[in-house]
Amino acid sequence: MKHKKTKTKTPLALLVLRTVYNTIGRVFPDFFANHAHQLWFTTMRFKTPAYELPALKSATQETIDINGVKVTAYSWQDNAVTTDKTLLFVHGWTGRGTQIVHYIKPLNAMGYRIISFDAPAHGNSSGQQTSMFEFTDMVFAMNERYGPFDAAITHSVGGLVLMYAMSLGLKINRVACICPPLNFDEITNNFQKILNLPESIMKILVRKTYVFHGQTLRNAVNALNNAPKMTGKALLIHDQDDDQFSWHDSEKIAQAWPDAQFIKTTGLGHRRIIHDKAVIQNILEFLDETE
Repeated sequence: MKHKKTKTKTPLALLVLRTVYNTIGRVFPDFFANHAHQLWFTTMRFKTPAYELPALKSATQETIDINGVKVTAYSWQDNAVTTDKTLLFVHGWTGRGTQIVHYIKPLNAMGYRIISFDAPAHGNSSGQQTSMFEFTDMVFAMNERYGPFDAAITHSVGGLVLMYAMSLGLKINRVACICPPLNFDEITNNFQKILNLPESIMKILVRKTYVFHGQTLRNAVNALNNAPKMTGKALLIHDQDDDQFSWHDSEKIAQAWPDAQFIKTTGLGHRRIIHDKAVIQNILEFLDETE
């Protein structure tokens, strides 16, 4: 099914930043590569949209200290329904745990208790910077406190994080990933696209990421390498018009995962896809299948 594309207006601050990187930045690439490297770890907090407020109000909230960061965790459970399964939602970069809002009631009705969290420097959690590896720590901390998890839903970078955690031993039977990137390089490429970074700055920035993370660690966060090791079932859903990560990323992951299926959508982009009714229905049906 095709959907009408919607154009989003580029923030003025981002337009100014792009101009600076492509003028002064070309003259002083080392300085501005350092600046970009700091931005790499810095998130933007967006106001919780009105349609997510019911999830925020109905959640049982808990603040947990993890690695010195005050992390907000959410849980939803229908006490009128026998709960025999637990599901984890992992949001993407600049996302929130309440983005699971449209899945809560149907999942609760299916007997799932839902757990989500705001990653460090996201939503209601503390901090100004974070990384994919700190995200991974959060996933393991959630599993220790609320798990084991029977299923998971992820969006964007959250999918790459979860697959990395699973490669390290996290066991989940069913995973639905929406628009995940394939690897670390896809994320750096998207970062370059967002900031319109010139190659002179980008080369230095990439080298800095290798120095900071190490080649071995970068290679470890690679869905194409990790997918063949997975023992659970997976559903990969990706939109053809995703402006951040190519839909081919999910297609490749699904081909490498021993027991996975892939669905391609059109016209939903990278964010609207989370709340699309057909996508939600596909995920619910996948999570409701008997083993």
